[in-house]
Amino acid sequence: MAEKYTHASDAGEFMEQLSNDKEYQARERKAEKERAQRERDLAEAESPILADLRDVGYDVTSIYFLSTKYENYSAALPVIFRHLERGGYPGSIMGHLARLMGAKEARPYWDQLRGLYETHTTETQLCDGLADALGRSAGKEQFAGLVELLRDDSRDGVRVMFIPDIIRIGREQGWKVVESVADDPVLGKEASYRLHQRDLRRRAKARRDARRNT
Repeated sequence: MAEKYTHASDAGEFMEQLSNDKEYQARERKAEKERAQRERDLAEAESPILADLRDVGYDVTSIYFLSTKYENYSAALPVIFRHLERGGYPGSIMGHLARLMGAKEARPYWDQLRGLYETHTTETQLCDGLADALGRSAGKEQFAGLVELLRDDSRDGVRVMFIPDIIRIGREQGWKVVESVADDPVLGKEASYRLHQRDLRRRAKARRDARRNT
């Protein structure tokens, strides 16, 4: 108990010191002011998107709430893609617009999303969002294209994001693709992890089957 009291006392003294530290308090006020300004800037930046979403029946205070407030927002996809293609928004907004296209209803946009992904190679948040959308929106018809993107070594580690959906769509064929990149310097770690997890599941199933047959 004494030790806990000492720690609490030390913490209290430290907080008191900070509260009396004028330089620290000034830095905190400045940081808070900058955070608030960033929030205002983002809110202003996304306001045209929110207005267009309201026009098609989706009333949200931020694009970040669209997928949580509406289970299905397929009617909003043309609006989302139009603003995504137009561009010019802060990186976090561009990245989230891209991620919102990660739904099977967005499959008709897949080739266009791929075009954006292949064109925009330097904006990290946008690239990550597009990779996520390409994977999650892909179906059987996009399997070959997804494999091509996985093997495109002109891109960095973002392409590792395609592995789960290649498995999901291709099943055994997808596993063969993953096996083929197990030694890749960029993809190998994730591929090996997925293969290991698969082998664990197969061994567990074999043990269950063996017990049932005894």
